[in-house]
Amino acid sequence: MLVLDRHKSHESAEFQEYYKAHNIITLRLPPHSSHLTQPLDVRCFSVLKRAYGRQIKTFIKAHINHITKVEFFLAFTVAYKESITA
Repeated sequence: MLVLDRHKSHESAEFQEYYKAHNIITLRLPPHSSHLTQPLDVRCFSVLKRAYGRQIKTFIKAHINHITKVEFFLAFTVAYKESITA
């Protein structure tokens, strides 16, 4: 799934063909609605992003330069438990 704003570049025929050809589901946000959706990005997901980045740095320090699904889920699980709280 790809969440889009209403920017004109997302409406081009070439772009629409690409996501249809690759089975990408698009969700278009209503105009001028970022003030409603951004609080999640700032409150929850920015904390999760920083925690995930710290986990990835530990892989990099261990000379792991390619993140497979296994490493992703290991890092994400720790970051999620660390950052998403009641």
